[in-house]
Amino acid sequence: LMHHPPPAYGTKVVRFYYMTQAETKPPLFVIITNEPKGIHFSYQRYMINQLRDAFGFKGTPIRVVYRAKKKRMLT
Repeated sequence: LMHHPPPAYGTKVVRFYYMTQAETKPPLFVIITNEPKGIHFSYQRYMINQLRDAFGFKGTPIRVVYRAKKKRMLT
């Protein structure tokens, strides 16, 4: 993210809060963000390629799901 930050979505800045690996065969990563619709397909491809290079998933299909951060309920 430091070398290539995510683009803005309208007037909002797209933020990534955290990422986790949910499944292993094939690898499924879940990324929690404030605007899942705001992530362009080219940036999604970039993220998959970075995961592939960083963790040695060469030749392995990688799935990435973007989810919105849940809002906290105040009681």
